[in-house]
Amino acid sequence: MSPLGITLLLLVSFAAFTVLALRKLRVVASLQPEVRRDHPAARLKTVLVDGLLQKRMIRGEWRPGIMHTVIFLGFLSLLLRKLQLIAIGYDEAFAVTGLAGGLFAAFKDLVEVAVLLAVGYGFYRRLLLRPARLEPNREGLLVLSLITLIMLTDFAFDGFRFALLSGADPAIAHEQAFAPVGGALAAVFAGLPEATLRTGYHLSYWLQMLTVLSFLVLLPAGEHFHIVTALPTLFFRRGGPANTVPAVDLAKLMSDEAGADEMKVGVASAADLTWKEGLDAFTCTECGRCKDACPTFLTGKPLSMKWVNDSLKHHLLDQRAALVAGGEVPPLVPQVIGEDTLWACTTCGYCEAACPIELEHLPRFFRMRQHRVMMDGEFPHELKAVFHAWEVQGNPWGLPAETRGDWARGLDVPVAKSAADVAALDYLYYVGSAGSFDPRGQKVARAFVSILREAGVKFAILGPGEPSTGECVRRAGNEMLFQELAGKLVETLNGLGVKRIVTCDPHAFNSLRNDYPAFGGHWEVVHHTQLIDQLLHEGRIRVAPRPERVILHDPCYLGRHNGEFGAPRRAIEAVTSQAPVEFPLNREKAMCCGAGGGRMWMEETIGTRINVLRAGQAVAMSPTVIATACPYCAVMLGDGLKALGQDEAVRTLDVAELVAAALVRENAGDPLTPAR
Repeated sequence: MSPLGITLLLLVSFAAFTVLALRKLRVVASLQPEVRRDHPAARLKTVLVDGLLQKRMIRGEWRPGIMHTVIFLGFLSLLLRKLQLIAIGYDEAFAVTGLAGGLFAAFKDLVEVAVLLAVGYGFYRRLLLRPARLEPNREGLLVLSLITLIMLTDFAFDGFRFALLSGADPAIAHEQAFAPVGGALAAVFAGLPEATLRTGYHLSYWLQMLTVLSFLVLLPAGEHFHIVTALPTLFFRRGGPANTVPAVDLAKLMSDEAGADEMKVGVASAADLTWKEGLDAFTCTECGRCKDACPTFLTGKPLSMKWVNDSLKHHLLDQRAALVAGGEVPPLVPQVIGEDTLWACTTCGYCEAACPIELEHLPRFFRMRQHRVMMDGEFPHELKAVFHAWEVQGNPWGLPAETRGDWARGLDVPVAKSAADVAALDYLYYVGSAGSFDPRGQKVARAFVSILREAGVKFAILGPGEPSTGECVRRAGNEMLFQELAGKLVETLNGLGVKRIVTCDPHAFNSLRNDYPAFGGHWEVVHHTQLIDQLLHEGRIRVAPRPERVILHDPCYLGRHNGEFGAPRRAIEAVTSQAPVEFPLNREKAMCCGAGGGRMWMEETIGTRINVLRAGQAVAMSPTVIATACPYCAVMLGDGLKALGQDEAVRTLDVAELVAAALVRENAGDPLTPAR
């Protein structure tokens, strides 16, 4: 071997890697600061479990997950082999002796065989299976080819090395005895002339080292930079779903003494991104898992987290000089992120839940929306009327605020008007705008009231005094209006001494539970399916099973954003004596109905309507009922069934309606008659 040759090769390749890596990392370092040092032990655990052991990768989809895990762990394991090869470059007689050397030789061969099998599956998947989420990618095929070449040249090197040197070197002979593949190849090569063996020995060594170090240089130049940045990205992850929205300091913004930095709202340009958001863009593995249940991707809209990361990555590199120098860069919207892309997002959170390295998508979209709404005054025209309706009447329907409790006429539902009234309650029933004003939501509210009465739960509503959570306007970017609504709601509920809240609306549930603590709202909040499940378990209500074939649609803001999948299923099982039918896309992988993030109020003009596709997925499972646990999902899926002409064959019912219809009551007659 040539010590000078291996030294020069190492110096050139590591220098090129450093230059190319710093080219990206300097951009990341130039972005906005953000502190992420809390819970270091939990962060390290995530790096171990989801990074080194690849738990999220395998859980998401086991075949490609195992493929990636084998290749990843194989590379980590074979780092020792590359160190051995470097040592051989300086001293060709170098060998690991004793039992350790033998075990290492055996382990190395087995790992390389496993990596070759995994790479073979990778080729099969990209060239023959070709799942929709995997776009044509020459770099992916190049990397698989390089890995294959590294493994094959390493086997060949062992074969030539053993055949050439083991007779004269006991240490190398000992290594050969434990290496199944290298030893077998040495037996094949044994009859070759010495000159041929020496040529093969040198050729396989240098070809392998050139390939390994070329791969090293390729990493920071392309998408496979994630091999370097994935573990740090996992360490600095947010953790948990994006069920809150980045707040805007309105007091600072409105101050007469506010400087240029204080006047900034949200994200206008790449310079407003945080360093973690820049790191995420460079770390995206482009695996496409974020597409599998993304409602926008599945319905032909120009949005997936992968595409957004790809656009941001190229933009950051294009604007590298300006960003590093602190100069001006062009706006992100609409130059880099199109308006249709920004406003297509339903905020369902699937992309983040599916990402094996927990890249974060929603916070930057929330902040881009904040800037477009509050600073640019640019947003979909449908939202103008919706924002105005909230400002004037406190609800998106624009119906008179004083009629908020009219849905309960004739039901003798108590209305809490004082702290003394609230103190006597088990729960304050927060009805929300959908339950108060939408005819479909009103039916759910009435059904839930019947359940509460049958169980003897002490509850009341606020009626016309119930403020709006403003959840939708916040996720549509109007933080100023949200905080105005939030101030009123917190003042009202805290003034009444509210401690426990139940609601049928997962969006209100999420907002009250996760948004409002930052504004002084600290309440115990439960979803109506959770309370129904508890009442059934405690025997406070009884149901007579009904012969329905029920398929359950998981609301995003109950399931994915708040982790509640069991309660609605247990309630349905109590009513039907069997587990609900499952969508192919269910639980953590459930597809959104299309209503979230303000999309309820916007027209779909690109691709297929999300609710129609979701309704079609249900119809394919031949249910008699699509069960929901969200008034917005009920509207969207009901409209989807109508569009498919299936609204007479399949009903859409909330879990509360299913349970209310199956109640075994003490009183005959009106199903809303209070229990004795």
